[in-house]
Amino acid sequence: MYKSNFIYLWSSFLVSSIGNWLYRLALPIIILQKTGSAYHAATVFGVSFIPWVLFSLIGGSLADNFSKKKTLILGNFFAVFSSLFLITVMSFPQINFNLLYFAVFILASVDPLIHPSFQSIIPEIVIKVQLVRANAMIQTIDNTLSIMGPLTGGMIVMLLGGVNALWIDTISFIVAIGILWLLPKQTKSKRHEHIIQKLWFDIVEGANYSFHQRVIFSGSMMFLFTNFALNMFEANFIFYMTKTLNYPLVDATIAMSIGGVGSLLAGALGTKVVSRFRAGTLLSSSTILAGLSTLLLLVSTNYVYIGVILGLISFFGTINVITYFTLRQRTVPKEILGRVVSVTRMISYASIPVGAWFGGLLLDLGEPMFMVIMIAGIIRTFAGIMAKLSPLGKEK
Repeated sequence: MYKSNFIYLWSSFLVSSIGNWLYRLALPIIILQKTGSAYHAATVFGVSFIPWVLFSLIGGSLADNFSKKKTLILGNFFAVFSSLFLITVMSFPQINFNLLYFAVFILASVDPLIHPSFQSIIPEIVIKVQLVRANAMIQTIDNTLSIMGPLTGGMIVMLLGGVNALWIDTISFIVAIGILWLLPKQTKSKRHEHIIQKLWFDIVEGANYSFHQRVIFSGSMMFLFTNFALNMFEANFIFYMTKTLNYPLVDATIAMSIGGVGSLLAGALGTKVVSRFRAGTLLSSSTILAGLSTLLLLVSTNYVYIGVILGLISFFGTINVITYFTLRQRTVPKEILGRVVSVTRMISYASIPVGAWFGGLLLDLGEPMFMVIMIAGIIRTFAGIMAKLSPLGKEK
């Protein structure tokens, strides 16, 4: 029973992730093809994370008070219509950036509202001793797609065109709805007469726990700096490869696919690594090593070399994520886990749009990618050192 329910959840995540990969790859390509602007491509990337800051707390309250299955299904329904609106906007001969930012914002709002339900339903359908394995299996989807997604997605975008490729994202939401419907009925949703007051109370309670539980808060701050650094570079990767280094799109996607091998390897080894070492040691050390690996991108501009270094960065980053997710699920009481997931996501994701925008701004002002990479590597290394000295670094 537990196993089949997790397979349904895992399968829905797989289908959605395939669509999301195409969306993430097609959108900046369309913008760069129509405008050639790193600033606009990076800004759109950043806008997609703003809803995480605004709506994460609401998503956590939804997860803790309403049927997680229904929340996931309704969220995917909303995503279908939002993606259709985005396709319409991207079909215009000239991009209206105000409409584009709005369309991306609306579609991106789905994830923070349903992600806490996704994260907090896992301990309900997976026995405690299998949590690490379950999280590793979830992470393996991202890791596998990080290898196959760029190359396959790049070919689909080149064959179908960027706007047509976005249709696959819409279809993925519809398929995910069908799979999620197979999950068993949950216990009846809690009903509250004063929903707004209850949501506010839940938000305050989740924030209070997250800010006062020193290990959880330290982890959120570590990811705040890590995400700023990571997205300075990641949001501008396609621009860097195709416009600065003048590689064809296929070479850029090959580099991304090579980089995905590191994530896949980390996902495969995640269960053994997390159970063998102290959580605090893993979290701080993997962050430091990811930062130092980022600086290795300064050594060469060969696309294969870049791919190998991306793989190294992804390996340490994936170990980092698996460790923290498992630590959070083991530490936080189930009845408030959804809200805590939301608060920690809100904190750590707040820096993503800022990092993406800042990296794009530096490039738009004429600064070389060398400067962007160097700043990103130093900040990420610093985040790991600070984590080592914090309560998180002492966690067993």
